[in-house]
Amino acid sequence: MNMFIAQTKAESIRIIRSPFFMLFSILMPLGFYFLFASLNGSDMKVQSTTYAPFAMISMTAFSLIGTAMSQFGIRLSYERRDGWVRLLKLTPLTPSTWIGSKMVAHMIVHLLTIIVIFGAAGLVYSIDLSISQWIVCGGWLWVGSLPFLAMGSLLGTMKNADAVIAIANILQMGLAILGGLWMPLHTLPTWMQNIGEWLPSYRYAHGAWNMLNGSAPALLDVTILLVVGAVFMVLSGYILNRREAL
Repeated sequence: MNMFIAQTKAESIRIIRSPFFMLFSILMPLGFYFLFASLNGSDMKVQSTTYAPFAMISMTAFSLIGTAMSQFGIRLSYERRDGWVRLLKLTPLTPSTWIGSKMVAHMIVHLLTIIVIFGAAGLVYSIDLSISQWIVCGGWLWVGSLPFLAMGSLLGTMKNADAVIAIANILQMGLAILGGLWMPLHTLPTWMQNIGEWLPSYRYAHGAWNMLNGSAPALLDVTILLVVGAVFMVLSGYILNRREAL
């Protein structure tokens, strides 16, 4: 247990100190948020709420998806390429402890990211939500980031670490645009809406958007996120186990 805690602490510090995390997971989402809010107007009506809280959810989701793809998935791939997994076999640290500590560390960082983005949005635009709404929206986004960590773990199994960067960036941008995180889904062409409403990124944000209106996440939101998380986790575990057996 002490080894797990120590590894989790070290991984959390590494993520927070990473300039890529600060740039792409904090500064860029906040920059997009304030840009879109100023262009569209923070008081513009969107899905029974106003743009400021709507976009706050969107950009927080965008940030957490990006962290799961880059800080988790890409990092895993590079550590495997550089022989870190082979080195683990020479230490008391088991692969399960290594992966588990990374996931817990990312969940800790995700919670901090939610607090920072929610805090900045709330202070600048004086977003009027009840305490329970802040908590349930943040809690949904926090727990809902797990399927994207599973997606990142699958990316981390790829042997070509350089290719993972391109794939992760394409996935993040595709999930963000088609999932309605950069602009409301109803403003996109019909064919993009038909695709977007089935994407985990849309369902992820949609659950929190519902909570802004005092509603619960839709059953489809929960179902798609659970299925995506389970499928990617099983696939990544299968690939890793096969490589261990070779």
